[in-house]
Amino acid sequence: MNTNLQLFRKRHIPEECVPLKNDTVLFWDDSRMVTSWNVLKPRSDFASGISLFDFEKHWKITRVAKADGSLYHWYCDIMRVHISEDKESNTTTCLMEDLLIDIVIEPDGSVHVLDLDEAAEAFEKGLITGTDLTLALHAADTLLRIIRTGEFAEYQKIVETYRKG
Repeated sequence: MNTNLQLFRKRHIPEECVPLKNDTVLFWDDSRMVTSWNVLKPRSDFASGISLFDFEKHWKITRVAKADGSLYHWYCDIMRVHISEDKESNTTTCLMEDLLIDIVIEPDGSVHVLDLDEAAEAFEKGLITGTDLTLALHAADTLLRIIRTGEFAEYQKIVETYRKG
């Protein structure tokens, strides 16, 4: 990885591409990245998070925390990460493309799948390809199986190792 790292989040609904200037990269290798962040605008429900990006599985698993640091919930985005390097400027750009499907795990263990309608709408409008939608559905299905079998705890442990205090 080059010295200068630029992070961006690309959404299809709403359509936007924003720099993640306040995210802190805690770990990076060829298959994973861990970041920490604080909300940009104060919220009453949560304040910060630690996110584990698995580039190969197309997941972002986030421990979302309340202001006191306690768990609000686990939020899992299905996404594709695009990494490019510019050797001339010594810059690595990491674009996290949201593929719309999200999975939320509440502290009580209940699981919610969100935004399947947005994924269908994005496909219908040509915002994502059939390949994108297929990738998102397979990634979400695999993640749901891992949650059901209890293997998700392994990912939670990884994220928890980056918590302070």
